[in-house]
Amino acid sequence: MSTDERMLDVLQKTLVKIEELNTRLGHIEHDLTSIDHYQTNIDHYAKEIEIATENNNIMG
Repeated sequence: MSTDERMLDVLQKTLVKIEELNTRLGHIEHDLTSIDHYQTNIDHYAKEIEIATENNNIMG
């Protein structure tokens, strides 16, 4: 195997690894976005409960 062929092989393997990492990072990003949305919803509900209890209006 020539130097050029070895270099090409290394570059192809590197590209495959980069693509795998990129896919994993995409999944992590999606999970973090989901967590952020969940946290935003929980914060909203907590604020609504706080307002309702301050006004002594549970049906609020």
